[in-house]
Amino acid sequence: MAKPRRHIFLSCGEASGERYGADLVSALRSLDPDLRISALGGRHVESRGAELVHSSARLGVMGFAEVLHAWPAIAAARKAVGGFLQRNDVDLVVPVDFPGFNSWVAGRAHAAGIPVFWLIAPQLWAWGEWRTGGLRRKIDRLGTILPFEEQFFRDRGFDVFPMGHPLLDHYGPGFPYRESHQRRETVFNDRNSPLTIGLIPGSRRQELRHLLPVFKVTAQALHGHLNPRPLRFVASVAPGLASRVVAEALGSEVEICRDSLPSLLPRLDLALVCSGTASLEAALAGVPHEVVYRTGRFNYALARRLVKLRHIGLGNIILDEPVVREHVQQDASPLLLARSILRWVSRPTEREAFYKACDRIRERCGPVGVWERTAGALLEMLERRSDVPDGNGVS
Repeated sequence: MAKPRRHIFLSCGEASGERYGADLVSALRSLDPDLRISALGGRHVESRGAELVHSSARLGVMGFAEVLHAWPAIAAARKAVGGFLQRNDVDLVVPVDFPGFNSWVAGRAHAAGIPVFWLIAPQLWAWGEWRTGGLRRKIDRLGTILPFEEQFFRDRGFDVFPMGHPLLDHYGPGFPYRESHQRRETVFNDRNSPLTIGLIPGSRRQELRHLLPVFKVTAQALHGHLNPRPLRFVASVAPGLASRVVAEALGSEVEICRDSLPSLLPRLDLALVCSGTASLEAALAGVPHEVVYRTGRFNYALARRLVKLRHIGLGNIILDEPVVREHVQQDASPLLLARSILRWVSRPTEREAFYKACDRIRERCGPVGVWERTAGALLEMLERRSDVPDGNGVS
């Protein structure tokens, strides 16, 4: 008698999780074409062959006040996911990042007797270490991506699968790291060559609301400081975000780009980057940049009490040193940002130190092949489950 078709449910909440989920779906399909994959996610996950249970388009919020505003969308997604898990025979639930929502998904799956393999460990080392016990009780295995996370979570009783960082699959041997470095330095050393400056504001609505006006004035200030040198500003639009939102905020002098960051970053000489995954991508690509973070006063006041980190940029956190400058709240002003960008232009020794730090970051984030290894680990967990008589099931 043939085995029943195995079924994995993915929960991907925001742009980075959607991107990772899409890559995971492709890797799973290559190993087991008959596998049923359903998902909370977006068009990228769906295009790779997942059955979309509910859209995650309105769930990408960050901050305490913003979650309250987005609560109707969150409640609708919970209802859809919870109902799906009750009505379907799911063999494995795989939350991908997005800890606020996915903690609920993991709890629901655990209560239904479905194993949970959480990918992209929540950053409990940054704040909320007290939550490790609750998370450990909800999940069976935890995939980590940052070099120091494996030991942190093992010490707290987790079954850890060290994935390596997924971004290395995009910024590894096939990425033009050295070539773009050489091109960039040629541009810096020729005062008549136009500088291309990237504006990377993130994907969350509150990030855009706080950062886009700052980026616009910073671009205007740089035009004034570097005149007559020609400048080209290119704004990155994250997947799932309407281009007009960014275009209307930045004005006609800024070019709008929907290319993926691995495609865009080699063409940039400098960048202003929101804190988060994009800041690590800029470091892996070797683009001199400034990390920028702004949020509402209430969110920032709470974050200051909760977060216990010396740095906010992921590259800085990985090396535990200030590889790039960080501009938080009032320090993320157009004048200060413009002055910092100008330092990259005029100080080749700082750029050289930055490139060497980027080499070290790349070494610590490897090796490549993250999703193939992870997909294999997920299917191995499914095999172990299929060998054990199922006494639980979903009611």
